[in-house]
Amino acid sequence: MSASEQSLLALEYAEPPAETCREVSRSAAYRWPLASTWLWLGAAGAIIGMAIFLPFGWDAKNYLAALQQYSAYVNGHATFSLAYSPLFMIPVLSVAKLLPLGLVMALFGVAYLCGWLVQLRVGMQFATADERKILRYVAPVIAFFPGLLVSDVIVSGNLAYILYGLILTSAALGWKRQRWMWFYLAVLVAACVKVQLLTMLAIPLLCGKRQGVRATLTGVAGLGLYALQFRLWPEAFQAYLSSLKVMAQTSRDFGCGPAGNFARVLQRLGLPYETPCIVFYVAYAIVLFLILRALSRLYREHRVSFESWAPVMLLGVVLLDPRILTYDVAAVSLPMALVAWRCLRGDGQAPRTVLIVAFAMVLLVVNVFVELNEDWITVLPHAWKYFEMFLMVGIFAGGVRRLLQEAEVEWPAYLPETELVSPLPEAETASFD
Repeated sequence: MSASEQSLLALEYAEPPAETCREVSRSAAYRWPLASTWLWLGAAGAIIGMAIFLPFGWDAKNYLAALQQYSAYVNGHATFSLAYSPLFMIPVLSVAKLLPLGLVMALFGVAYLCGWLVQLRVGMQFATADERKILRYVAPVIAFFPGLLVSDVIVSGNLAYILYGLILTSAALGWKRQRWMWFYLAVLVAACVKVQLLTMLAIPLLCGKRQGVRATLTGVAGLGLYALQFRLWPEAFQAYLSSLKVMAQTSRDFGCGPAGNFARVLQRLGLPYETPCIVFYVAYAIVLFLILRALSRLYREHRVSFESWAPVMLLGVVLLDPRILTYDVAAVSLPMALVAWRCLRGDGQAPRTVLIVAFAMVLLVVNVFVELNEDWITVLPHAWKYFEMFLMVGIFAGGVRRLLQEAEVEWPAYLPETELVSPLPEAETASFD
């Protein structure tokens, strides 16, 4: 072979320059973020369109009405009803009255947006590097599917988005550094708005160490503040209780949790529902907490990773809420999607494409039915709440099963990758109990 032919062969089979490889990888990296950027822009455009053509900010309008009718609200003679504790609304409205209305609305909007973004941020931290590549496309869309079911609650302007943003931000600080003071303060503030959010105090019991006394004291303080408002603002408190009773009797707004749906069925059958519902809730809440407590030992013993434990734990804590509303489910939508994906994917070695496609088709059919049932022809009243309950319970059960399967694999077969948490040293695991 001549020297010229050898040189041609060398050029043909030579490795491409490093600069060329970097350019190819850089172009591929740019291409994928571009797709997610378009999804974010599409989500923003959808929200703007909903604001123009559909009812928008109905809860925020009630807050504005309370601000404009402050005196009537405090005296319990307002022309509207707010299902929020006066313990929070009256002090906040007192401060808001001192500020320009435009500034108050701007601050509320920024806090609302930040609360929603924090929910997404915390949910993303539970995913592995490969899972984040998928979730970056799910995150912009999940706002319109709280609990994986279609809903326009993102444009309601409800305070729950801000409250859950505070709770999850402080919880992340707690399970990362075992500093729970800010979490207890956030839960106490949230309980002043919705007392049932005291169930969030289960998080440090399941992820922290030696937090039993502090969580108990915070719960007692929250219940004490709730009872104190009867002395401080008796008229407003009575109006608040009356509004809750009217909502239960007229709209059957018991939420989408097991206890709420049980009460709704009993009321629809014309049976007494208050006492049976309380007994049913206490029974299943005890069983659920015992399950969570047992699973937390797997995490403390380093038999499961935090990424596997955290989304299942959060979903279980939300299920402890006696009155789960759409806003509560929205806070764990991304963890729900993550747990469902892991259950359908299996161990990753044997692809379950058929199962994944079947679940996607069923979920699509359910969403279409829910949308038509809510906005066009009502076939099953409160269908969204029934389907959401089965989704939450089913995904939680699947997550529990996967945790038990993972616990059979000796640590560290599945190492944590998030920046939010590092597993506790082995010397500290004994201090949990």
